[in-house]
Amino acid sequence: MEASRLAPFALVAASLACAGKAPPLRLDHTWIVVTTGAPERRVLEAAGFRVAPTLNRHDGQGTASVTVEFLNGFVELIYPDPEVPVSPALQAGAEKFRLKSGWRETGYSPLGIVFARTPETPKEFPFTTWRISAAWMEPGTFIEMMTPKETPKAMSLSISSHSVSARETNEALARDPARNAIFLHPNGARRLTGLQVQAPTVDGFPPAASYIAEQGLVTFEAGSQWLLDVTLDNDAQGRTVDCRPDLPLVIHY
Repeated sequence: MEASRLAPFALVAASLACAGKAPPLRLDHTWIVVTTGAPERRVLEAAGFRVAPTLNRHDGQGTASVTVEFLNGFVELIYPDPEVPVSPALQAGAEKFRLKSGWRETGYSPLGIVFARTPETPKEFPFTTWRISAAWMEPGTFIEMMTPKETPKAMSLSISSHSVSARETNEALARDPARNAIFLHPNGARRLTGLQVQAPTVDGFPPAASYIAEQGLVTFEAGSQWLLDVTLDNDAQGRTVDCRPDLPLVIHY
């Protein structure tokens, strides 16, 4: 019954895509919270993906991350890092990431999707949002959270703080032969073209998920577990990598 409650989202998304309506947001990247040091990266490397060599520190938030970069976005593995400081204002957020890291035991969602603004982005959304600022962000910027504070176990939906989107940054880097190695995955995958998220129950999705699905950006459905289903290059090679149990992730490319 829960899955049927979400089924209309996909139908609306399909009709919008056919109509060619420009969405008010653009997919920027997606993330999974993992254990400290991100040893789970090994399953991605074994599948022919390059993990970027840069370690990203989120000062003030108490987390760090590594990424798998694509020409128009990336998949990020975030983890609690005891060597990264936590600001007093973000103590609750740091604790939330710790609980997400142990998602199998805590029931917190390990998944997040981040969007970038477009010229069609409205000034206000048909749901409540709230803002987070931290030392690691660009001065004067913030993350606009679409997942309510009151539902900490639900998956995270947010809008990027960066003034330049991941797509714009990565397309520029890809043109630089001295810096484009991170996009040259041995398995040939290049672009992020689709996302589907499965949650154990519909309560795992914040109210904003309905809006995101209606724009044709992501498909959400209730199932038996947390699962991020990623499609690269429109599944051009017809290959699938199942990263479970290391990661709640399946990739088609």
